[in-house]
Amino acid sequence: MTVLVTGATGTIGSRLVRELAKNGTDVRAAVRTVDRAAVLGDLADLAVPADLDDAAAVDRAVAGSDQVVLIAANSERQLQQELAVIDAARRHGVAHLIKLSVGGPAPDAPLALARDHYAAEQHLKGTGVPATVVRPGFLMQNLLQYTAWIEADGTWRLPFGDGAMAMIDAADVAAGLAVLVGRGTPDDDQVWTGPESIDMYEAAKQLTAATGRVVAYTDSDGESFYEQYVGDGNEPQYARDIATLYDQIVRPGWAAAVSPGLQQLLNRPLRTFSQFAADHAEDFRA
Repeated sequence: MTVLVTGATGTIGSRLVRELAKNGTDVRAAVRTVDRAAVLGDLADLAVPADLDDAAAVDRAVAGSDQVVLIAANSERQLQQELAVIDAARRHGVAHLIKLSVGGPAPDAPLALARDHYAAEQHLKGTGVPATVVRPGFLMQNLLQYTAWIEADGTWRLPFGDGAMAMIDAADVAAGLAVLVGRGTPDDDQVWTGPESIDMYEAAKQLTAATGRVVAYTDSDGESFYEQYVGDGNEPQYARDIATLYDQIVRPGWAAAVSPGLQQLLNRPLRTFSQFAADHAEDFRA
């Protein structure tokens, strides 16, 4: 069985490639350029060039794959990239496609990202490709992109309010995807969260304990976040989406619910935020 993983150098994809390789699966790790293969370290030889903006390259990568795990980076081009992969899967008779999606996809969703995922999911259904859609919650690793925002006195300004999140570790998501690949057949939509729901005040306390430095979460506002996030080099549309996600969805508590689905699938405890904080103490300490 040959499995193609797109987004193979990303937070989830890179972990999934390693999980599958460890299990003895014949895995192809789709990378944007040959140079990106280095991110995979000792698994760099598993890389296949497949820029998702290049439909011909996508078609070549999908050809001969029994399963495809579709992970695309959030961007203004994401929908077109996903459609290219889905169409290639249909042409080549892929037996099972696992699509990483988001919660709340709808044609009128407040986030462009969720609207794009909805369009991709509807297109996928229309192709008849056997598929499983996975909706993970907020990744703990998402917070790593904000470590440089922690000020000298420990103040950490983000627009979450006191909204709690059932944050999930990318390692657990990758492990769950590997299980679905092992099954090899389509399943019901999966909603995965972490094992606990905590707000950023509690997360900051746990980071303080893990790092030995003060991390003091301070509520900010969506507009200030947007300006700083764009300043970090993020696409304006994507930055607006993330600002809306934090300020209008996380803040009111819409991301707080805990789902047992992934823990049941893996049949083991999921990683907690305190474990994540300990593992990444140096990132937050720096």
